[in-house]
Amino acid sequence: MGVLFLFQDPLGDDRGLAYQYPRAALYQEAGEGFADLLAVGGEAQEGRLLLKVRLARYPNPLEGPLGFSLATVALFLDTGEGGEETLVPGLRTPPGEGWEVGFSLTGFGAERRDPSGKRTPARVWREGEWVVLDTGLPPGAYGVYGGVGLFDPFAPGYLRPTSPSGGPWTLLAPPGSPPLVDLLAENPKDQVRAYETGVLKPSRPPRLSLRRESLLAFALGGVSLLLAFLLRR
Repeated sequence: MGVLFLFQDPLGDDRGLAYQYPRAALYQEAGEGFADLLAVGGEAQEGRLLLKVRLARYPNPLEGPLGFSLATVALFLDTGEGGEETLVPGLRTPPGEGWEVGFSLTGFGAERRDPSGKRTPARVWREGEWVVLDTGLPPGAYGVYGGVGLFDPFAPGYLRPTSPSGGPWTLLAPPGSPPLVDLLAENPKDQVRAYETGVLKPSRPPRLSLRRESLLAFALGGVSLLLAFLLRR
């Protein structure tokens, strides 16, 4: 198994631009952090790319088989030229950096989809605090887009919608806001800019890196994530 990359995301930035969570008791009782993205990593295993996702917390009031049930993780990979530039309503890629393969990851399983809307099941499992997704793709220097929203089994992409008025089961957010409360952006200013402009920059691994350097980065990232988690508690 080879570590390819680790993208970290700041702790406690799961509020979009002044989003307010739904008022239903389910969310009030769950507490904070269940939709807070901390990291997305990539590993090569038997010629396939595995994506690993870390959230701050995993409450599971709906008894999802993966050990969480309130968050939906949206992942998109830019694997070639062109591609679809709409990520979710209210959020796009930069021009010419669209995605070719997308994934919706919930506590109840994962789906792979393409820009045409075709959906197929994807293999997913838990490894401790990480949720691991088998993309079925060969490892590559792909651009990665990611974000976390609130799970809704009936909504497109399993993402609970936003509205300017909010509600018991709806996120309160400015008009046209994407249904994602956290975006994959290692620099907090990049996340703010993405919400303000509606354009999210991809995270891209170094094209040339030694495996030893990647392993060191992954180890250091793991230490910083542990420290952040302990400090939050």
